Amino acid sequence: MKTVASGEFQSNFGGIADIAKSGEPVTITQYGRPTLMLISHQEGAELLRLQATQRLRQWFKERAETQPAEAENLSLDEINDLVHELRP
Repeated sequence: MKTVASGEFQSNFGGIADIAKSGEPVTITQYGRPTLMLISHQEGAELLRLQATQRLRQWFKERAETQPAEAENLSLDEINDLVHELRP
């Protein structure tokens, strides 16, 4: 993973963006501390999808622990509504 200072990022946005678009994440620092990460759109979309999946699994786990009978009786429409509700 490449690391650049914020000043370099501002001066060379195009070149640094090309690095991120090629699949290598770029960490941007301010005063020597990491503050941002630049990643390709494809990687960002995949991370958001994985995060939504994890939240959905957690939601089902919590429901199974507290209300197992209701979880078994959900209709496909209700499950679909829950999926859409949990998407970012």
